[in-house]
Amino acid sequence: MKSKMIFFGILLTSLFVLGGWGILNKTHTLEQEENLENTELAVYVEDEKVDTIPSKGNQDGYVFDKASCYVDGNEDGSVTVSWDNDSWAPIVKGLSTYKTRCDLYFRVDIPSKIRAQLDNTGSCPEVGGDGTVLVNNKEDTNGYVCSAPDDYGTSYYFRGNVTNNYVKFGDYYWRIIRVNGDDSVRMIYDGTSAHSNGESSSDRQIGESAFNLSYHDNAYVGYMYGTTGASSYEETHTNTNNSTIKQAVDSWYKTNIIDKGLSRYVSDTLFCNDRSLSKNSLGGGFGTEVSSYRWYDNPPKQYPRLNCKNQNDRFTVNDEVTGNGDLTYPVGLVTIDEAYLAGGYTSLGNSKYYLYSGTWYWTMSPD
Repeated sequence: MKSKMIFFGILLTSLFVLGGWGILNKTHTLEQEENLENTELAVYVEDEKVDTIPSKGNQDGYVFDKASCYVDGNEDGSVTVSWDNDSWAPIVKGLSTYKTRCDLYFRVDIPSKIRAQLDNTGSCPEVGGDGTVLVNNKEDTNGYVCSAPDDYGTSYYFRGNVTNNYVKFGDYYWRIIRVNGDDSVRMIYDGTSAHSNGESSSDRQIGESAFNLSYHDNAYVGYMYGTTGASSYEETHTNTNNSTIKQAVDSWYKTNIIDKGLSRYVSDTLFCNDRSLSKNSLGGGFGTEVSSYRWYDNPPKQYPRLNCKNQNDRFTVNDEVTGNGDLTYPVGLVTIDEAYLAGGYTSLGNSKYYLYSGTWYWTMSPD
């Protein structure tokens, strides 16, 4: 099977604040006791030189991100800039009589823009009291944003025939899956060029890989796994060995993200390899016992959810509070839960929702 590799938790915190600076009219500053006569204010918005601060409540969703100040050409931490959202203007403190330039950085607040699209027409699937989402059909016509709880708070996810969740990052094209509860933006790789919904293309995957080269042991359902032939669930699912597909994903990430200096934009947000057993499992999930996992109980008996039951299955790099801290890099695979929420449903064909790529791909969810 061809595998669709994805990066989760891409944080676009300062991606859009690079570029030149322009002198601002001093009427954009609040009145301060300090002398502003020798002060220049400059602004960065995305990659463009601009001459004015984005307006308050702007439709493009620009928000103040940070500021850096320079005295006689040298960065000086004693001069600080904070932002007054009510007056929509900078507050500059610590100015001296020397020539000072403060660069103001603005970024696109992607999480807020996505949350603002939350559907209020009743089209979103109902969320149960335990956090499961009662998906009972595919979505191939409409495109909208819905919400569901995750391990950080509330996720806002795209569903259906969505056409406004494209991102270009690192010379590749991505589709936003959702805003995670920690405000990071989860994205899936979608090619070296833009692809429309319904388009079949091998370019929408980074390559081919088995999930694991062997499969006659419960250990091999793991993105990472423990001891084969073990006599306990814990030994079997200890995160000691890298799966075949994890090695492929890590290799791509090292070459295309780390080696290009882009890793600073990527968040350590969990990937769920849910190895909780099915309610109807015959085996205990170890050794060669015939065992089934949560997604064996397919809908209507089972519904997708964005919270991950066991901490051992919440793959993270450094976070050992919410996650397991066992990943090498903050990258993984889509889950079947996310595919259902995005518009897929059991074996019903759907070529119009945004996760369709025209070929089979692995998810992170065992059966």
